[in-house]
Order: sequence, then structure tokens, then C-alpha cells
Amino acid sequence: MTEKILTTLEKWAGWKSILMLAVLELAFNVWVLPGMAPQSGAAADVPVLDLQFWYTPQQVYQVSAAYSLAQRRAAAVGHLTIDIIYPLVYGLLLSLLLVITLQRALPARRFARLSPLFPWLAVLADYLENVALATIFLAYPARLVPLAWAAAGFTAVKWSLIAVVFLLVVAGSVKRILQRNLSIFKPLT
Repeated sequence: MTEKILTTLEKWAGWKSILMLAVLELAFNVWVLPGMAPQSGAAADVPVLDLQFWYTPQQVYQVSAAYSLAQRRAAAVGHLTIDIIYPLVYGLLLSLLLVITLQRALPARRFARLSPLFPWLAVLADYLENVALATIFLAYPARLVPLAWAAAGFTAVKWSLIAVVFLLVVAGSVKRILQRNLSIFKPLT
């Protein structure tokens, strides 16, 4: 199964696919996701939890208290609909970037071969975060403190994994650039 997934990602890995996904990513970040955030009332002044690296249960409940009932419901629905699609977009984008950078820079390394699967760990953490936050918003004013801690943990794991993936993309890009540029200086035989 893993080989089939990796082979499919390798087939899709091209600049056209990456450009299309980058445009989708940009559209989500510029129009879709900001449109989901509360635009009025006290909720407009509180941070969006899943954009933070870390938060405490106290902060979760400060945000929940700032939201009206309708805003909490809308946030829960957003976490369970639009915010289910968005991770698929960035997961696929990051996977394809890893194929064309790290995997192609180090084709013989098992780590590089498996690297396109790493973004899907971040997607999984994002989904767990979404379910936890949606549950908290729907259960408010009940306090589900262990779930709030879990949501914060999922958020931190998500952002940590995304940071690692970006570092791997940069490392693979640098390696490929060096491979290309250094091959110019090899004597012709």
C-alpha cells in the first residue's frame, strides 16, 4: 500500500500540479479561511486557535467565551467541513514538493523515499485538532480540559511537523541545486 501511494505521488509530482495546489493553498489562506473567522463582536479580537503554535485550556475557554452561540456553531462546522479539505491541499502540496526536492536529491536513501508521507502526519494531527476544537465549541460552557490539552498538543504537533517538512524541502532544494551546479564543473569525458 505504501509503495502504491508513493508511486502515485511520484506520478503527480510536477510543476503543473504543484502550481495548481499552490494556487489553491493561496486561495484558502487569502479568502476561505479568513472568511471563516468571526468578523464582529468580541470573537473578532481573539486569536484563531489553530493558527497558534501552543495554547492552554484557559485560552481555549477565553476564545469560546468570546464567541456567541452562533459563532461557536459556525466554528465547529468550519472545523468539520472546510478545515477537512484544507489539510488535504497542503498535505498533497508538501508531499509533491518533497518528491521533487528531497526524494530526487537523494534517490537511494530510504528516508528520502518515504519523506512524501511525512506531511500526512501533520494532516492527521490537524484533523485531530479540528475534531477536538469542534467538540469543545459545541460542548461549551462545559469544560473539557483534557480535550483542550489534547487539542493544544495536536496543534503543536501539526506545526512542528510542517516546520520539519519545510526544512526537508529546503534541504532537498539546496542539494539539487548543488548537484546541478557542481555537475557543470565536472570534466567532459
